[in-house]
Order: sequence, then C-alpha cells, then structure tokens
Amino acid sequence: MAQQTVTLPVDPQYQQRIRDILTAADFDFFETPHAFYRAKGPGCTAVFYRSGKLVLQGPNAQTLATVLGLEEPAIPDLPDKPGGASRSGAGRFDAALECHPDPKPDPWIGQDEVGKGDYFGPLVVVSVCVARDRVELLEELGVTDSKLLKDPQMRAMANDLRAVVSHQAVVLNPEAYNRLYDKIGNLNRLLAWAHARALEDLLAEAPADYALVDKFADERVLRRSLMAAGRSIHLEQRTKAESDPAVATASILARDVFLGSMDALSRAAGMTIPRGAGAPVLVAGRKLVAKHGPDALGRFAKVHFKTSQQILRR
Repeated sequence: MAQQTVTLPVDPQYQQRIRDILTAADFDFFETPHAFYRAKGPGCTAVFYRSGKLVLQGPNAQTLATVLGLEEPAIPDLPDKPGGASRSGAGRFDAALECHPDPKPDPWIGQDEVGKGDYFGPLVVVSVCVARDRVELLEELGVTDSKLLKDPQMRAMANDLRAVVSHQAVVLNPEAYNRLYDKIGNLNRLLAWAHARALEDLLAEAPADYALVDKFADERVLRRSLMAAGRSIHLEQRTKAESDPAVATASILARDVFLGSMDALSRAAGMTIPRGAGAPVLVAGRKLVAKHGPDALGRFAKVHFKTSQQILRR
C-alpha cells in the first residue's frame, strides 16, 4: 500500500481520549519533541502535537482517521464533544514564501550543506522537497533557521522531518571528499558537484519546477555542474536562504547527518573528534596522529586545509 500522510486539527483536550483509542488498537507510545506522544501501530504512526495537530503517517493513515472519527478535509467533532483547532496568526515563513517567483511553486526544493568549514568529518549536502500544505506542519515541528537551534534540538527533530518531506543527501566522508578534491582541486566546484548531485537525485523521485540553494559561490559554478533535470528548473541561489522552510529543513537534516557521522568517526578513532577548525582541532589532530599515524588524517579530515600542515609541523 502507498504511504499516506494525514494532518488533522484536533483540540489538545482530546489527547487522552485519542491515546485510549490507540492503546486499545495495540499502539506503542514514545516521547517526541513538541508533542503529547508518538504512537506506532499496525501500518501507521500517529503524532499528537501540543499545538493541536494530529499527524498520521503510513499506509493505514486514512483508515485510522476514520476509526478516530476524523476525516480529511472535512473534520467533524469528536463524538459527544466539540473539536478541531484552526491556525491563527502569521506563520514564521510567510515573508520567505512571498519571495518565491510567481506563480508560487508547489512543491519546491531547498538545499543546504554542512561541514565545508570543519576540518574533521564529512561534507553533507541535503536537498528537500516541500509542498506548500506542509509548511504549517514544519512550523509545528519547530523548523526555523538552524543557526537559532542547538544541536540536540535538531537531532530530536530530524526523524519527524524525514517522515514529512521528500529528501536526498549526498555525504562525502573524508576519504571520498579527499579523493574528489584531489580530482577537482577547488572547494566551490566540489560543493557545486555535491549540490547538483543532491538536486538531480531528488528530482528523480520528487519533481519540482523551482529550487532554492543557500548561496555558496557564483551561480555559474553550480549551473555548470547541473545535469539535464537540474537545468530544466528555475534555480535560485540566495544568501540567508535559511529563512525559507525548505532550505531550513535541509539545513537541519544536513546537520543531523553530519553530527551522526562525527559520532561514528569518534568511535572509530577511539577519541573525541571535535567540530570546527580552531585550537581544539589542532590538539585532537596531533593526538590522532600520535595514536594512529599521519596517514590517519586522510580517513578523518579534509587534508587540503592548512590545519593539516599545522598538525604535522612539530
């Protein structure tokens, strides 16, 4: 059966009544950010957000909505009680959405990268496709400019975000990154290749006519890397593009992938691998070389950084 996502406004006062119904249907319950609970059962996952949004995902999502006495798009009251909730006030992304070209695209793609300035760890580019009727849900999940979020917040949000948007990630671990950099010889061209690859991969499963990329270089650098599908759409690069919900979501997912990769590298090294490119990185790099030898840098770091010379210079 095809995956379904059903989003329903429900008065938060009914969270216990819905929980009782889900319990009777053998759903298991888990904690999740911004929600009363996440419940997983046969063919469906239900998340009841504290703001009054019930999100059902899975092949049985519409069936569960019927069992709960809710329908989409017309949502009647729960039995014996008035129900439903409606959105009021402006959304945090309204201004960004007005910046889209006319006619307003639906859906559209946003892209961002993480790791280009970190000596250790991968380069991660994520491409996300967002339908306009999912923007309110992204707000419910806490999506905003990732610079305003702490790492634990982004990691806690990531699985929910992956469930409600189409996405593709290009992850260049240090060894792959170093091979590609040796071949290309330029960071902006390498970034362009990764962005183009992520865009093409996503367009294959989620067609769109407009894509917005957080600007990292002259627009011509990225356009030269695009293949047929990417060249067929309206592609825009913009500074501070994380004000857009698709780019903001891509940034959060990229950060989550990056952090997971850094945890894996720390386990492989048997020591903490720090982020960034400052003094703690030099200390860790010298410790890594002392422990595993100079060649280890190629497995854990972007070796073209000047940091490599500083680490190896005694």
